[in-house]
Amino acid sequence: MDSYKKKSNRREFINIGALSVGLLISTRLPSSNKMEATSKTGKFNNIPTLTGDIDPSQLGTTLMHEHILFFSSPAPDDRGFKPIPEDLRAESVEFAAALLNDAARVGIETVVDLTPFRPIDMYEEIAKRTPVKIVASTGFYRRSKTPKWMADMDDEYQIEEHMLKEAVEGIGGTKIRAGIIKIAEESAIFSNWEKKVFRAAARIQNKIDIPIATHTGNALEQFELLINSGANPSRVFFSHVDVSRKGNIGDLIKIVKAGAYIEVDTFGQDFYTPKSELVSFLRSVCDSGFAKNVFISIDSNWHWANGKKMFEGSEAPAFDPNASNRTFAYMITDAVPWLLKSGFSIKEINTFLIDNPRNFFTGKS
Repeated sequence: MDSYKKKSNRREFINIGALSVGLLISTRLPSSNKMEATSKTGKFNNIPTLTGDIDPSQLGTTLMHEHILFFSSPAPDDRGFKPIPEDLRAESVEFAAALLNDAARVGIETVVDLTPFRPIDMYEEIAKRTPVKIVASTGFYRRSKTPKWMADMDDEYQIEEHMLKEAVEGIGGTKIRAGIIKIAEESAIFSNWEKKVFRAAARIQNKIDIPIATHTGNALEQFELLINSGANPSRVFFSHVDVSRKGNIGDLIKIVKAGAYIEVDTFGQDFYTPKSELVSFLRSVCDSGFAKNVFISIDSNWHWANGKKMFEGSEAPAFDPNASNRTFAYMITDAVPWLLKSGFSIKEINTFLIDNPRNFFTGKS
Protein backbone atom coordinates (compact mmCIF):
# COMPACT_ATOMS: atom_id res chain seq x y z
CA MET A 1 0.00 0.00 0.00
CA ASP A 2 3.04 2.29 0.32
CA SER A 3 3.41 2.78 -3.42
CA TYR A 4 0.89 4.25 -5.82
CA LYS A 5 -0.51 1.70 -8.27
CA LYS A 6 -0.53 2.88 -11.88
CA LYS A 7 -3.95 1.79 -12.94
CA SER A 8 -3.90 -1.74 -14.31
CA ASN A 9 -7.63 -1.47 -15.00
CA ARG A 10 -7.03 1.16 -17.68
CA ARG A 11 -7.77 -1.65 -20.17
CA GLU A 12 -11.40 -1.50 -19.11
CA PHE A 13 -11.24 2.26 -19.47
CA ILE A 14 -9.98 1.94 -23.05
CA ASN A 15 -12.87 -0.35 -23.97
CA ILE A 16 -15.69 1.39 -22.13
CA GLY A 17 -14.52 4.62 -20.56
CA ALA A 18 -12.91 6.17 -23.64
CA LEU A 19 -16.35 6.81 -25.08
CA SER A 20 -17.42 8.64 -21.95
CA VAL A 21 -14.24 10.73 -21.78
CA GLY A 22 -14.53 11.70 -25.42
CA LEU A 23 -18.12 12.77 -25.01
CA LEU A 24 -17.40 14.59 -21.78
CA ILE A 25 -14.64 16.56 -23.47
CA SER A 26 -16.69 17.26 -26.59
CA THR A 27 -19.51 18.88 -24.64
CA ARG A 28 -17.46 21.23 -22.51
CA LEU A 29 -18.20 24.90 -22.73
CA PRO A 30 -15.60 26.95 -24.59
CA SER A 31 -13.00 28.43 -22.29
CA SER A 32 -13.35 32.04 -21.35
CA ASN A 33 -10.52 34.48 -20.71
CA LYS A 34 -12.84 36.70 -18.73
CA MET A 35 -11.31 37.28 -15.29
CA GLU A 36 -13.70 39.45 -13.32
CA ALA A 37 -12.34 41.08 -10.20
CA THR A 38 -14.06 40.89 -6.87
CA SER A 39 -16.66 43.63 -6.81
CA LYS A 40 -16.67 46.57 -4.44
CA THR A 41 -19.35 44.82 -2.41
CA GLY A 42 -16.85 42.08 -1.61
CA LYS A 43 -18.81 39.41 -3.48
CA PHE A 44 -17.06 36.91 -5.72
CA ASN A 45 -17.67 37.23 -9.46
CA ASN A 46 -15.10 34.50 -10.16
CA ILE A 47 -13.57 31.43 -8.55
CA PRO A 48 -10.25 31.66 -6.71
CA THR A 49 -7.87 28.78 -7.48
CA LEU A 50 -4.32 28.10 -6.37
CA THR A 51 -3.04 29.48 -9.68
CA GLY A 52 -5.38 32.44 -10.16
CA ASP A 53 -9.01 33.38 -10.50
CA ILE A 54 -11.16 31.75 -13.17
CA ASP A 55 -14.62 32.27 -14.60
CA PRO A 56 -17.07 29.42 -13.80
CA SER A 57 -17.15 28.52 -17.50
CA GLN A 58 -13.48 27.51 -17.19
CA LEU A 59 -14.10 24.78 -14.62
CA GLY A 60 -14.69 21.99 -17.14
CA THR A 61 -14.97 18.45 -15.79
CA THR A 62 -14.95 18.96 -12.03
CA LEU A 63 -14.63 16.81 -8.93
CA MET A 64 -16.41 18.74 -6.19
CA HIS A 65 -15.28 16.82 -3.08
CA GLU A 66 -11.63 15.77 -2.95
CA HIS A 67 -8.53 16.04 -0.77
CA ILE A 68 -5.10 16.86 -2.19
CA LEU A 69 -3.44 16.21 1.18
CA PHE A 70 -5.60 14.79 3.95
CA PHE A 71 -5.36 15.26 7.73
CA SER A 72 -2.33 17.48 7.23
CA SER A 73 -1.41 20.66 8.96
CA PRO A 74 1.41 23.19 8.95
CA ALA A 75 1.44 22.93 12.74
CA PRO A 76 2.87 19.97 14.68
CA ASP A 77 0.03 19.73 17.17
CA ASP A 78 -2.08 16.59 17.05
CA ARG A 79 -5.77 16.33 17.88
CA GLY A 80 -7.10 13.23 16.21
CA PHE A 81 -5.17 13.61 12.96
CA LYS A 82 -1.59 13.07 11.80
CA PRO A 83 0.29 15.99 10.26
CA ILE A 84 2.64 15.18 7.38
CA PRO A 85 6.08 14.34 8.80
CA GLU A 86 8.69 16.93 7.88
CA ASP A 87 10.93 14.37 6.16
CA LEU A 88 8.05 13.26 3.92
CA ARG A 89 6.90 16.66 2.70
CA ALA A 90 8.81 16.55 -0.60
CA GLU A 91 7.57 13.03 -1.40
CA SER A 92 4.02 14.11 -0.50
CA VAL A 93 4.17 16.97 -2.98
CA GLU A 94 5.49 14.70 -5.71
CA PHE A 95 2.87 12.03 -5.02
CA ALA A 96 -0.06 14.47 -4.91
CA ALA A 97 1.05 16.09 -8.18
CA ALA A 98 1.31 12.65 -9.82
CA LEU A 99 -2.26 11.81 -8.80
CA LEU A 100 -3.51 15.09 -10.25
CA ASN A 101 -1.57 14.63 -13.47
CA ASP A 102 -3.02 11.14 -13.84
CA ALA A 103 -6.46 12.72 -13.52
CA ALA A 104 -5.62 15.41 -16.07
CA ARG A 105 -4.64 12.76 -18.63
CA VAL A 106 -8.12 11.22 -18.50
CA GLY A 107 -10.01 14.52 -18.64
CA ILE A 108 -10.37 15.94 -15.11
CA GLU A 109 -9.87 19.70 -15.26
CA THR A 110 -10.72 21.00 -11.79
CA VAL A 111 -10.59 19.58 -8.27
CA VAL A 112 -12.27 21.23 -5.28
CA ASP A 113 -10.16 20.49 -2.22
CA LEU A 114 -12.28 20.22 0.93
CA THR A 115 -9.51 20.03 3.52
CA PRO A 116 -9.98 23.33 5.39
CA PHE A 117 -6.64 23.06 7.18
CA ARG A 118 -3.68 22.53 4.93
CA PRO A 119 0.03 23.43 4.52
CA ILE A 120 -0.54 26.09 1.89
CA ASP A 121 3.14 26.18 0.88
CA MET A 122 2.92 22.51 -0.13
CA TYR A 123 -0.29 23.18 -2.02
CA GLU A 124 1.42 25.98 -3.94
CA GLU A 125 4.19 23.57 -4.97
CA ILE A 126 1.68 20.93 -6.04
CA ALA A 127 -0.31 23.44 -8.11
CA LYS A 128 2.83 24.39 -10.05
CA ARG A 129 3.27 20.79 -11.16
CA THR A 130 -0.17 20.08 -12.63
CA PRO A 131 -2.57 21.58 -15.18
CA VAL A 132 -5.52 20.65 -12.93
CA LYS A 133 -7.10 23.73 -11.37
CA ILE A 134 -7.41 23.45 -7.59
CA VAL A 135 -10.02 25.32 -5.54
CA ALA A 136 -8.96 25.56 -1.88
CA SER A 137 -11.37 25.69 1.05
CA THR A 138 -11.61 27.41 4.37
CA GLY A 139 -13.77 26.27 7.26
CA PHE A 140 -13.78 23.65 10.01
CA TYR A 141 -13.87 19.87 9.74
CA ARG A 142 -15.05 17.49 12.50
CA ARG A 143 -13.78 18.88 15.80
CA SER A 144 -12.19 15.57 16.83
CA LYS A 145 -10.05 15.58 13.69
CA THR A 146 -9.23 19.28 13.55
CA PRO A 147 -5.93 20.90 14.56
CA LYS A 148 -6.03 21.95 18.20
CA TRP A 149 -5.63 25.67 17.49
CA MET A 150 -8.79 25.53 15.36
CA ALA A 151 -10.76 23.16 17.58
CA ASP A 152 -10.07 25.45 20.55
CA MET A 153 -11.80 28.39 18.85
CA ASP A 154 -15.06 28.70 20.74
CA ASP A 155 -16.15 32.26 20.10
CA GLU A 156 -18.55 32.29 17.16
CA TYR A 157 -17.23 35.57 15.81
CA GLN A 158 -13.62 34.42 16.06
CA ILE A 159 -14.65 31.39 13.98
CA GLU A 160 -16.31 33.70 11.48
CA GLU A 161 -13.31 36.03 11.33
CA HIS A 162 -10.94 33.15 10.59
CA MET A 163 -13.00 31.87 7.65
CA LEU A 164 -13.72 35.33 6.28
CA LYS A 165 -10.03 36.25 6.29
CA GLU A 166 -9.07 33.13 4.33
CA ALA A 167 -11.83 33.82 1.81
CA VAL A 168 -11.19 37.53 1.32
CA GLU A 169 -7.51 38.16 2.12
CA GLY A 170 -5.74 34.83 1.69
CA ILE A 171 -4.62 31.66 3.43
CA GLY A 172 -1.60 31.50 5.72
CA GLY A 173 -0.11 34.84 4.77
CA THR A 174 -0.47 34.20 1.02
CA LYS A 175 -2.80 35.86 -1.45
CA ILE A 176 -4.43 32.50 -2.25
CA ARG A 177 -8.08 32.85 -1.31
CA ALA A 178 -10.43 30.05 -0.41
CA GLY A 179 -13.15 29.49 -3.00
CA ILE A 180 -15.50 27.51 -0.79
CA ILE A 181 -16.31 26.96 2.90
CA LYS A 182 -16.17 23.41 4.28
CA ILE A 183 -18.07 22.65 7.49
CA ALA A 184 -18.95 19.39 9.20
CA GLU A 185 -21.18 17.62 11.66
CA GLU A 186 -19.58 14.85 13.74
CA SER A 187 -22.72 12.77 14.10
CA ALA A 188 -26.46 13.07 13.50
CA ILE A 189 -26.87 15.48 16.43
CA PHE A 190 -25.37 18.98 16.36
CA SER A 191 -22.97 20.05 19.09
CA ASN A 192 -23.05 23.68 20.22
CA TRP A 193 -19.63 24.23 18.62
CA GLU A 194 -20.88 22.90 15.29
CA LYS A 195 -23.89 25.19 15.42
CA LYS A 196 -21.53 28.15 15.84
CA VAL A 197 -19.51 27.05 12.81
CA PHE A 198 -22.61 26.59 10.64
CA ARG A 199 -24.10 29.95 11.65
CA ALA A 200 -20.78 31.70 11.01
CA ALA A 201 -20.50 30.09 7.56
CA ALA A 202 -24.01 31.22 6.66
CA ARG A 203 -23.24 34.81 7.70
CA ILE A 204 -20.07 34.83 5.59
CA GLN A 205 -21.97 33.54 2.59
CA ASN A 206 -24.55 36.24 3.11
CA LYS A 207 -21.74 38.82 3.02
CA ILE A 208 -19.61 37.62 0.12
CA ASP A 209 -21.67 34.93 -1.65
CA ILE A 210 -19.04 32.20 -1.21
CA PRO A 211 -20.43 28.65 -1.59
CA ILE A 212 -20.60 26.14 1.27
CA ALA A 213 -19.98 22.37 1.36
CA THR A 214 -20.85 20.19 4.33
CA HIS A 215 -19.67 16.84 5.63
CA THR A 216 -23.05 15.32 6.28
CA GLY A 217 -24.28 13.88 9.54
CA ASN A 218 -27.94 14.85 9.27
CA ALA A 219 -28.37 16.64 5.94
CA LEU A 220 -31.87 17.95 6.62
CA GLU A 221 -30.88 19.33 10.02
CA GLN A 222 -27.84 21.00 8.48
CA PHE A 223 -29.95 22.45 5.68
CA GLU A 224 -32.47 23.95 8.10
CA LEU A 225 -29.80 25.52 10.31
CA LEU A 226 -27.97 27.04 7.34
CA ILE A 227 -31.11 28.40 5.69
CA ASN A 228 -32.44 29.76 8.99
CA SER A 229 -29.07 31.47 9.43
CA GLY A 230 -29.34 33.23 6.06
CA ALA A 231 -27.60 30.86 3.63
CA ASN A 232 -28.66 30.65 -0.02
CA PRO A 233 -29.69 27.03 -0.78
CA SER A 234 -28.41 27.23 -4.36
CA ARG A 235 -24.92 27.90 -2.95
CA VAL A 236 -24.80 24.92 -0.56
CA PHE A 237 -24.11 21.23 -1.10
CA PHE A 238 -24.34 18.27 1.25
CA SER A 239 -21.82 15.42 0.93
CA HIS A 240 -21.98 11.62 1.25
CA VAL A 241 -25.77 11.68 1.26
CA ASP A 242 -26.20 8.18 -0.22
CA VAL A 243 -24.67 6.48 2.84
CA SER A 244 -27.19 4.44 4.88
CA ARG A 245 -30.14 5.51 2.70
CA LYS A 246 -30.77 2.09 1.14
CA GLY A 247 -31.10 3.71 -2.27
CA ASN A 248 -33.89 6.12 -1.31
CA ILE A 249 -33.94 9.89 -1.71
CA GLY A 250 -36.20 10.24 1.37
CA ASP A 251 -36.20 13.59 3.13
CA LEU A 252 -33.45 14.87 0.83
CA ILE A 253 -36.27 15.76 -1.55
CA LYS A 254 -36.89 18.87 0.55
CA ILE A 255 -33.27 19.94 0.09
CA VAL A 256 -33.14 19.58 -3.69
CA LYS A 257 -36.59 21.11 -4.13
CA ALA A 258 -35.22 24.22 -2.40
CA GLY A 259 -32.39 24.39 -4.98
CA ALA A 260 -29.54 22.99 -2.89
CA TYR A 261 -27.14 20.33 -4.16
CA ILE A 262 -26.29 16.84 -2.91
CA GLU A 263 -23.06 14.94 -3.51
CA VAL A 264 -22.28 11.22 -3.90
CA ASP A 265 -18.76 9.81 -3.69
CA THR A 266 -18.83 6.17 -2.52
CA PHE A 267 -17.97 4.60 -5.88
CA GLY A 268 -15.93 1.48 -5.20
CA GLN A 269 -16.69 1.57 -1.47
CA ASP A 270 -19.35 -1.07 -0.93
CA PHE A 271 -18.66 -0.97 2.81
CA TYR A 272 -20.32 2.49 2.76
CA THR A 273 -22.91 2.04 -0.01
CA PRO A 274 -23.31 -1.19 -2.03
CA LYS A 275 -23.32 -0.63 -5.79
CA SER A 276 -26.97 -1.59 -6.16
CA GLU A 277 -28.00 0.98 -3.54
CA LEU A 278 -25.81 3.66 -5.11
CA VAL A 279 -27.45 3.09 -8.50
CA SER A 280 -30.91 3.12 -6.93
CA PHE A 281 -30.18 6.34 -5.08
CA LEU A 282 -28.87 8.23 -8.11
CA ARG A 283 -31.66 6.84 -10.29
CA SER A 284 -34.24 7.92 -7.70
CA VAL A 285 -32.88 11.46 -7.62
CA CYS A 286 -32.74 11.73 -11.42
CA ASP A 287 -36.17 10.20 -11.98
CA SER A 288 -37.57 12.69 -9.48
CA GLY A 289 -36.33 15.48 -11.77
CA PHE A 290 -33.30 16.59 -9.78
CA ALA A 291 -30.29 15.46 -11.82
CA LYS A 292 -29.39 19.16 -11.93
CA ASN A 293 -28.82 19.10 -8.16
CA VAL A 294 -26.30 16.23 -8.01
CA PHE A 295 -22.50 16.13 -7.91
CA ILE A 296 -20.48 12.94 -8.21
CA SER A 297 -16.96 12.81 -6.85
CA ILE A 298 -14.47 10.33 -5.38
CA ASP A 299 -13.50 11.90 -2.02
CA SER A 300 -10.05 10.48 -2.65
CA ASN A 301 -7.79 10.82 0.35
CA TRP A 302 -4.65 9.29 1.73
CA HIS A 303 -2.38 9.84 4.70
CA TRP A 304 0.93 8.63 6.08
CA ALA A 305 0.85 5.77 8.59
CA ASN A 306 4.10 4.21 9.77
CA GLY A 307 5.92 5.57 6.74
CA LYS A 308 3.35 4.20 4.26
CA LYS A 309 0.76 5.92 2.11
CA MET A 310 -2.66 4.69 3.17
CA PHE A 311 -5.85 5.37 1.22
CA GLU A 312 -9.26 5.49 2.89
CA GLY A 313 -10.58 1.96 3.25
CA SER A 314 -7.18 0.29 3.46
CA GLU A 315 -7.25 0.15 7.25
CA ALA A 316 -9.70 -1.15 9.86
CA PRO A 317 -12.59 -1.65 9.70
CA ALA A 318 -12.73 -1.81 5.89
CA PHE A 319 -9.49 -3.56 4.76
CA ASP A 320 -10.22 -2.98 1.08
CA PRO A 321 -7.29 -4.35 -0.98
CA ASN A 322 -8.25 -2.03 -3.86
CA ALA A 323 -8.42 1.16 -1.81
CA SER A 324 -5.44 2.75 -3.53
CA ASN A 325 -7.25 2.53 -6.88
CA ARG A 326 -9.66 5.26 -5.76
CA THR A 327 -7.66 8.22 -7.00
CA PHE A 328 -9.00 11.31 -8.76
CA ALA A 329 -8.66 9.51 -12.12
CA TYR A 330 -10.95 6.74 -10.84
CA MET A 331 -13.94 8.90 -11.71
CA ILE A 332 -13.23 8.54 -15.43
CA THR A 333 -11.48 5.16 -15.52
CA ASP A 334 -13.98 3.29 -13.33
CA ALA A 335 -16.96 5.25 -12.01
CA VAL A 336 -18.15 6.71 -15.31
CA PRO A 337 -17.93 3.40 -17.23
CA TRP A 338 -19.79 1.70 -14.39
CA LEU A 339 -22.53 4.35 -14.45
CA LEU A 340 -22.88 3.90 -18.20
CA LYS A 341 -23.21 0.14 -17.75
CA SER A 342 -25.85 0.80 -15.09
CA GLY A 343 -28.02 2.74 -17.51
CA PHE A 344 -27.07 6.36 -16.90
CA SER A 345 -26.72 8.52 -20.00
CA ILE A 346 -23.80 10.63 -21.12
CA LYS A 347 -26.09 13.64 -20.71
CA GLU A 348 -26.72 12.78 -17.05
CA ILE A 349 -23.02 12.24 -16.38
CA ASN A 350 -22.13 15.54 -18.05
CA THR A 351 -24.78 17.19 -15.88
CA PHE A 352 -23.17 15.77 -12.73
CA LEU A 353 -19.58 16.57 -13.66
CA ILE A 354 -19.72 19.70 -15.84
CA ASP A 355 -23.02 21.58 -15.78
CA ASN A 356 -23.80 21.34 -12.07
CA PRO A 357 -20.40 22.53 -10.79
CA ARG A 358 -20.56 25.51 -13.17
CA ASN A 359 -24.11 26.38 -12.09
CA PHE A 360 -23.28 25.92 -8.41
CA PHE A 361 -20.41 28.40 -8.59
CA THR A 362 -22.60 30.87 -10.44
CA GLY A 363 -25.47 30.50 -7.95
CA LYS A 364 -27.89 28.73 -10.31
CA SER A 365 -29.91 25.59 -9.63
